[in-house]
Amino acid sequence: MASHLHSLDPRLAKALSNDVRARALGLLAEEAMSPKLIAANLELDLRSVAYHVRVLKKLGCIELVETLPRRGAVEHFYRAAEWVLKA
Repeated sequence: MASHLHSLDPRLAKALSNDVRARALGLLAEEAMSPKLIAANLELDLRSVAYHVRVLKKLGCIELVETLPRRGAVEHFYRAAEWVLKA
């Protein structure tokens, strides 16, 4: 088991080190969602979830898959990156 821990990608380790990011990544491994949908699913504040989604994007753990216009704004939909699903 210890050898498995040493092989964990540092980006994924950082992503999973926070409960909100870990839970959001779990949702995004199942289906593409926007930060708004993630916040609703996790019953959390949208601003907090949006921050953690930005961190996941910066780490390369998620990827943008779709954008939809919504009342003068754009809703972004993400999913877990392929390498995360295989980790």
